[in-house]
Amino acid sequence: MKRKRILLVAIAAGMFFSCSDDNDIDQEFTRAYVTLQGSDKVAVIDVDHAELVAEIDVNFINTGDRPHYVVIDEIHRTWYVTLISSGYVCKFDLDTDELLDSVFVGSQPALMDINRESQILYVSRFMPMPSMGMEGTESQLVHKINAATMTILGTVDVGASSPHGIALSNDGSTLWVASNEASHFFAIETARFGESDYQPQNFRLGSDVPYNYEINDNTYNALELVLNQDGSELFVSCSGKGQVRVFDTSSGDSLKYYSTGMMPWHMAVSNDDKYLYTTNRMSNNVVQTDLTSGTTKTFTAENLTMPHGVALTADNRKLVVSSSMGDVLYIVDAESMVMTGMIVLMDGGMDMDNMHMPTGVAVVQD
Repeated sequence: MKRKRILLVAIAAGMFFSCSDDNDIDQEFTRAYVTLQGSDKVAVIDVDHAELVAEIDVNFINTGDRPHYVVIDEIHRTWYVTLISSGYVCKFDLDTDELLDSVFVGSQPALMDINRESQILYVSRFMPMPSMGMEGTESQLVHKINAATMTILGTVDVGASSPHGIALSNDGSTLWVASNEASHFFAIETARFGESDYQPQNFRLGSDVPYNYEINDNTYNALELVLNQDGSELFVSCSGKGQVRVFDTSSGDSLKYYSTGMMPWHMAVSNDDKYLYTTNRMSNNVVQTDLTSGTTKTFTAENLTMPHGVALTADNRKLVVSSSMGDVLYIVDAESMVMTGMIVLMDGGMDMDNMHMPTGVAVVQD
């Protein structure tokens, strides 16, 4: 509680920052929120005009908070960000971008999903990142948070290391979570958070995976989960296999897989379930897969280096793509996969010590 009060007092003292003082919050445009993990900020961009609108400073405790992922609640006009180094989940006002509250969950909170109607937020814990000086949290926990009060309602220990990918069923009853290390995914009954002896049902990502989910086989390295529109199919980006694998949510059975590029990362599925979009971290591209025919189109660009986040506008017309090591945000036509705009974040060239490192992306239409 003491650290939380310090965090809120810091904002009251004026640590909130916007690079645009004349930003008209009543103006209607498509906004994207992008975490800048290297500079402890969240960028707000105008997707329609490919312009940077504001930067929200989340460097609260001077340790390198490293904002990683954003989700938006359009109903209650809020947005949430995970700070993987300082261990907080923070809540902001969607209309003013001012900090409203925060909750400490522990080292390296990662991805999130939210039940907007009931204001329940779910948070996974991070995968190991030895190349970035992170040796993993040894966490097996997923957190359930009351987003209205920013209090932890309970946790579930999935029994496998580094639960990372996370997706909530349409009715809010089931939370799907995948281990980045154990090549298993889990169906958590959301009503059972907080039960100390509860073990969610588990499924293997492939027939070559050990049945024991306590074994870190590091074969599939699941990264992110998304559901199709009716929630009947679960897509899992398997960064260790170069595939997105698809499972039946009623049974957990494997249905099919799509080859993507090297190390598929974040995903988006179009509202009509026609296309799957995947950032491929080591192929330096974004692949559009036609989910009916399996045919693909690819977007690449000169500075598209280690693409990370991808989000689709509500009308299915544009993609927002973050290039984590290129320090560029791209606006891409979702049908043709041709770039329509870009925002270069670096000033004065590529300085590795001062990179913004854009990662998670979320889109809202005002």
